[in-house]
Amino acid sequence: MDIKFEKDDFKFNVRSSCIVKDKCHEHVLLTNMRAVEDHEAFLLPGGRLEILENSAEAISREMQEELGITLDYKLISIEENIVKDTKFHMIEFVFYGEIDSFDQIKSLDDGWDKFKIVEIKNIADVDIRPQTVKKLIQQDNYVGITHNINYDWAECNEEIRKMNR
Repeated sequence: MDIKFEKDDFKFNVRSSCIVKDKCHEHVLLTNMRAVEDHEAFLLPGGRLEILENSAEAISREMQEELGITLDYKLISIEENIVKDTKFHMIEFVFYGEIDSFDQIKSLDDGWDKFKIVEIKNIADVDIRPQTVKKLIQQDNYVGITHNINYDWAECNEEIRKMNR
């Protein structure tokens, strides 16, 4: 049972996600954001925590279920994603993992999620939610754990929207 609840018009959930880069730090794996239909928008791969499951267990399970991969994961950020207009609040634990080769991934389309390998040098042109994750992707070293509070989770940079039309 996923950690999520709805009360009146409010929605809350807890998610673990992962920045998966190749060893050269040239590419990153993203997953489509199904709620955005007018252009390509992406999230980090991952999913909701289950009741009594910790964030590290959740990312290991999600990456195995969705992609068929097992990596070493390091917690690098806690993201609080809040959308006041739609009364949505999500706590997201962001992990980092390196993959020897993206060929290890069983499929980039599991029928529900569609994954995409993106060049990090072009990441500025990609709509990634939340925006703070884009900065995390561009880092080469992860020291400590950051904490970001995002009120722009549902918003898109208008320039990115125009490029993707």
